[in-house]
Amino acid sequence: MPKKYTHTEAFAHFGTMPTNVQWSWSARNEAEKTVVVTLWQDEFKRIDGKIVYERGPIWQEAKRRPGHNELMRNLRWALENCDGWAKVIVAKAKDKNARPRSIAECFPSKMQVQVTHLDEATGEFSLEANTI
Repeated sequence: MPKKYTHTEAFAHFGTMPTNVQWSWSARNEAEKTVVVTLWQDEFKRIDGKIVYERGPIWQEAKRRPGHNELMRNLRWALENCDGWAKVIVAKAKDKNARPRSIAECFPSKMQVQVTHLDEATGEFSLEANTI
């Protein structure tokens, strides 16, 4: 049976620690040049044969959430220090329609994603997956 991870344990698997265990959706280890992002399993799409993860303009209240702001900073840091690459924690939602969502379960994946678009003002971003 596969190991069950807490969100914090999934971050630790990649050598990172979340700033806050309640609201962090990303983390980084500057010494190891590693960025880790948590992404919803049901929001990956296949476009033109590529696996992508896209987030459109976010609702206003999300801009005030510290986890969103931290994610924007970590994606920017990945672009500036890791050629845009980040490791992925895959999260399954308790309720896919809830806003905000909460994690039913999560796990560190072998997938990496590269930031292909980032607009910090709107919260929009696109990531393209590359499994290793």
